[in-house]
Amino acid sequence: MNPNQQDTIGILNGLVQINNDRIAGYHQASLETKDADLEQLFSSRLNESINFSETLSAYIKDMGGEPALGGTTAGIIHRTWLNFKAALQQHDRIALLESCEFGDKSAIEAYEKALNDESIKADDELKGVLLRQQADIESSLKIIQTLTPRTNSTQAEQDALKLR
Repeated sequence: MNPNQQDTIGILNGLVQINNDRIAGYHQASLETKDADLEQLFSSRLNESINFSETLSAYIKDMGGEPALGGTTAGIIHRTWLNFKAALQQHDRIALLESCEFGDKSAIEAYEKALNDESIKADDELKGVLLRQQADIESSLKIIQTLTPRTNSTQAEQDALKLR
C-alpha cells in the first residue's frame, strides 16, 4: 500500500466515523422523540448514514484497509450532551432538531475537508461519491432547518415575553 492510499484510507475512515456518529445520533434522536414526523425523518437519516458508511467502508477494503468501527470522540461527547439535554427538556422537539442540525453541520465540514485533500481530488470516482454524500447531508440539513423554528429576537426579548 502506497502512502497516498494510506492517506486516503485515513480520510475515508474519518468520514466513516462521522457517519457512525450520525447513525448513533439519529438513532438516539429517534428514541427521544415522541413526534411521528421526526421519528420518520430521523429513521430516514439513520438509514442514509448506514448506506454512506457501508459505501465508504467498501472503498477502504478495496484499498487494503480496515474500516473504522466506532465514531469520533466529539460525536460521543455530542450524544452525551444530547441525552442530558433531552432529559432536562423532556424530549423537546426543538432541542432534538438543533442537535441534529449541529451534527449534520459537523459532517458537512468533515466532507469539505476531505474533498480538499489532494488524494481525494485525484480520484474522480471517489470524489464524486463524496460530493453526492455531502450534497445529501446538506439536503438533510435544510430539511431539519425548515423544521426548526427560528427567531430574530434576542434572549432578553424572549425572557421579557415569558414574564407577560
